[in-house]
Amino acid sequence: MFLIVHNPLSSNKKSKKTTLKYVNFFKKKHIPFRLRSTLKIKDFNDYLEKNNHITDILYLGGDGSINYLINNVDIQKIKQNIYLGKSGSGNDFLRTLKKYGKAEIMIGEAKTNIGSTKFINGCGLGFDGLVCHYVNNDSKKGKLSYFINVFRAIMKYQPVELDLVVDGKEYHYKKVFVSAIQNGIYFGGGMKVTPTADPTDEEYVVCVAHNLSKLFLQLVLVTIYPGWHKIFKKKVAILKGTNISILHPTETYFQADGEVMGNISKVEIKPFEKRMFYAFNKKEFKNKSAT
Repeated sequence: MFLIVHNPLSSNKKSKKTTLKYVNFFKKKHIPFRLRSTLKIKDFNDYLEKNNHITDILYLGGDGSINYLINNVDIQKIKQNIYLGKSGSGNDFLRTLKKYGKAEIMIGEAKTNIGSTKFINGCGLGFDGLVCHYVNNDSKKGKLSYFINVFRAIMKYQPVELDLVVDGKEYHYKKVFVSAIQNGIYFGGGMKVTPTADPTDEEYVVCVAHNLSKLFLQLVLVTIYPGWHKIFKKKVAILKGTNISILHPTETYFQADGEVMGNISKVEIKPFEKRMFYAFNKKEFKNKSAT
């Protein structure tokens, strides 16, 4: 039996229609399931132990919902298969996972000067964190929300000098806007920021946009969607490494899978643990019947 877990607050509380589509699909294919809200399950691990007839989990939600799962549940204790289904305003990790179908994903840990958090798709600070701060506080979230708030952040953010250490090698950049550390390929609702990222290995891809004017930054951001920003070799640095630390000269915003923390000046990133995830594909269940 499947357990379908949904977040009613996902996609700015508009996920109800998406959840209903999944429910109707399961009913149509006569696949046994139980539907539960993330708000109604206090202890997910305990719930699964008490309901051992559940064989598979379909977890619905965007990047933020998946981030909640990996930070609040001991996923290594979950014996069931975990399927991820699209249902949120941001589904960047699922975009990457769909390219694999299923994969052992390396979950990362980010230790900051005020606390630690795990991430599955990516994280970033400074300009990247400010954009997510604006998006999360936008009362009119929609398809253009990220795009609009990027330009709000461009007007507000002042570029800084940034020190990075990647696997022991030191880097220093001036006039830095974007500093993203990615496990997945995409961020910002489909922007291909790190096309070479592989979430199954221990290496993260760091993208640093530096020595930029605000006008040139807008050009770089446009080229990120298809992944062409790499052509600006003097403006965009792409680094790879397992252990990464970033020192920001002032306290700033930091985001992990779109979830924002404030007053951050230092971040250390490393691999944490692996877990198998499946991208839910209706075609695979086309001929599945009740058992």
